[in-house]
Amino acid sequence: MGSERRVVTRDEIAAAAGVSAATVSYVVNNGPRPVSPRTRSKVLHAIDSLGYKPNAIARNLRMHRSTTIGLIIPDINNPYFAQVARGVEQMASENGLTTVLCHSSYSVEGELRYVDVLQSERAAGVIWFPATNSPEPGKRMTEFGMPLVILDRSVPGVPAPAVVANNFLGGLLATGHLIELGHRTIGYIARSTDLSHSSERLRGYQAALANFGIERDDSLIVRGGFKLEDGYQAAKQLLEGPHRPSGIFAYNDFMALAALRAAYELGIHVPGDLSVVGFDDIPEAAFACPSLTTIAQAKHEMGRQGVAFLLEIINQNPPGTSRSESLPVELVVRESTGPVPPADNHLKGLSSDPRGARP
Repeated sequence: MGSERRVVTRDEIAAAAGVSAATVSYVVNNGPRPVSPRTRSKVLHAIDSLGYKPNAIARNLRMHRSTTIGLIIPDINNPYFAQVARGVEQMASENGLTTVLCHSSYSVEGELRYVDVLQSERAAGVIWFPATNSPEPGKRMTEFGMPLVILDRSVPGVPAPAVVANNFLGGLLATGHLIELGHRTIGYIARSTDLSHSSERLRGYQAALANFGIERDDSLIVRGGFKLEDGYQAAKQLLEGPHRPSGIFAYNDFMALAALRAAYELGIHVPGDLSVVGFDDIPEAAFACPSLTTIAQAKHEMGRQGVAFLLEIINQNPPGTSRSESLPVELVVRESTGPVPPADNHLKGLSSDPRGARP
């Protein structure tokens, strides 16, 4: 059997140090009441002697760092970030750390502001969802000597371990699913700016088309944004364009849900006239009408693994600045995808065979 570590309780530390649980709390949290140097030393010794997880706390206290970590996310309204944040918070709590949520609103200036705040508060480390490709927030954290882990994407010029999904495979699976249903005219709603995760999903989309011998039409690639309204406008651009697709793959579920709304308003039936695939598998995807076919990724595990990497750095055993953990993805088929409409096959001169072979 493996020797799985457990969380040491405050009462156990108090008993070992011969002090009250409240005194342990004052030491761990640097207040609110003062603790004598002798008592503080006893508590820190008890923390050290009772296991590895509290060692990070003790080390931070000796370095005058807090037991707080920062989680910088771009969009508090997107349920995807909330699900990853839950994994971060849970893993941090299990290891005696408190998570502070920092909402950058897709702004580099917002990220830099929170980096300065976390530095002034002597945060133990930072988990960062970059809002853009700008390396400035990451470089500032590196200059401050702050332990840093990046989630969901990577940023050129920032040497930090990252935890990402297999985004290329996700794009390949989503587009391949539509092709196997007979779709040949497939639109893609891309991110408004290129970050590694969205670029990899686009690359998967393009690779699936190439694998099936379908000529790429860049007019079917439109830029969405971060809000539902952005996805709605991007979908309308595709659906009202000269080459209306029979299938749409969106870089995330927000954009895909907005595409469902755009299709409804235009009188386009899903999946009878149009199939839609998203990415992330946020909770709302299963409750949309029709329910959304999507690429599910391990959101909770991503958050937990990010904290695991951060703890390795805090405990002076860094996983390597170039290390990247790629988590699995899977296709979840629901009601928003179906066979290509017969008219589309007729117009394209193709059979319903997904590879276009005639019987």
